[in-house]
Amino acid sequence: MRTEATHARRWREGGVFAVEFAMLAALFFIFLFALLEVARAVYLWNLVPEITRRAARGAAVTDFSNASALQAVRAQAILRAGPGRLPLGGAIGDAYVRIDYLSLSSGGGGVPAALPVGVLPGCPQRNRINCLDDPHGASCIRFVRAQLCVPGGGGAGGACEPVPYRPLLPLLGMLFPSGAQAVRLPTGVTVAVAESLGYQDNPAFCN
Repeated sequence: MRTEATHARRWREGGVFAVEFAMLAALFFIFLFALLEVARAVYLWNLVPEITRRAARGAAVTDFSNASALQAVRAQAILRAGPGRLPLGGAIGDAYVRIDYLSLSSGGGGVPAALPVGVLPGCPQRNRINCLDDPHGASCIRFVRAQLCVPGGGGAGGACEPVPYRPLLPLLGMLFPSGAQAVRLPTGVTVAVAESLGYQDNPAFCN
């Protein structure tokens, strides 16, 4: 009888230990994953300005009328050699890198104004002529602006919707609410002086 009672007590103690271990292990892993997610969030927050800096710098020397060249600039901005997603960035891809071209209006204290798509010059050669004719004209690209935005929001010159932060593990979604209360990444606005914009001395010319 004493042996059976001893075995029963040990079995109960082993069961209690297993339950306690399972609870502590669950808390430990939740804490570990939350810590990793916070580290990832800090990484992305610090990376956004570098993404927009690379995009603005690349666009300043790239032909704005060449869609494939601009696509390559966006891909390089998110640290890739081709189309894809930002490493550890979740759904963030090259489509999230927005590039706008700005003129320098003569009024309003010389504040740069976003150029509507409809008045963009046809090619870098035409832009150079436009700027020589009127440096403050609406068809003279003087600056390049890069931002990280939700794709398709606002259009050219429109508002840039900040990208909502999404955790890698759906289980941690409670730490980062969605909807209007969503935690959002900074847009990381970078403005660079337009340089060559891909200008080349060649016979080919646009209107």
